[in-house]
Amino acid sequence: MTIKKHNKRKAQLTKYLEQLDEFNWHHPTQVSEMADSQHERDNRTYYLAQLSLVLFNNYQQSYMQIAQMLNMSSRTARRLTIDYEQDFDSLEEIMEELQNGEDW
Repeated sequence: MTIKKHNKRKAQLTKYLEQLDEFNWHHPTQVSEMADSQHERDNRTYYLAQLSLVLFNNYQQSYMQIAQMLNMSSRTARRLTIDYEQDFDSLEEIMEELQNGEDW
């Protein structure tokens, strides 16, 4: 993988992770009330798992590389790829789902 592709993918992943916080922008008065809600944590964990699975299965990234890209420990990246099944075929599908905001 070239440095240019790696930087492009890292920028794209940062954009995807920002989408995880989209709820904060649409419902600012509810954010403080829901910050610790189990539903919010479950959604965030689910999408982090999906990103991890796509990176692991489609792009053959190691747990260490996934952890670095998604700003988590390699242990968490490994656990997410084991605990969840892959529901998306590409990073673009995840982005589209996040933009639709159906789960928020």
